[in-house]
Amino acid sequence: MAVFLGTLLIGSGLVLSARLGTAIDERVRTGARATGRVVHVERFKVSRSFAATRLTVNYTFGGVRHRERLSSELDEGRYRNGDVLTLHVDRSDPTKAATAEGYATEDLLLQLPALLEGLGIVVIMLSLALLRTGAPAE
Repeated sequence: MAVFLGTLLIGSGLVLSARLGTAIDERVRTGARATGRVVHVERFKVSRSFAATRLTVNYTFGGVRHRERLSSELDEGRYRNGDVLTLHVDRSDPTKAATAEGYATEDLLLQLPALLEGLGIVVIMLSLALLRTGAPAE
């Protein structure tokens, strides 16, 4: 049962990652261009071996100022305070924006696939270790 749960977690992470990637790619392809300025960069650890960078970006779209948080599934950490970047803004919801490098306003949701996949691997490894030692696995 634990191996099934682990496989389900890994599969869910992969599906979520693909769906988020598709949505962000679509926004980059069809979104309106806007110029944003990084006003804050926050780097935090999600786990011992995984860190994420969150950008707070100011931009104007349709005459309205926006301040949104963006993060990336792949932590590149290349932006600094004051950097100017090109955003691709969803025309129907200007609070949704993305960069060509993969930063998007889905923010921490972009970290969830990696966490689900990692948790799935841990569950599978623990269940296999329990099976090997002869302990009852659930």
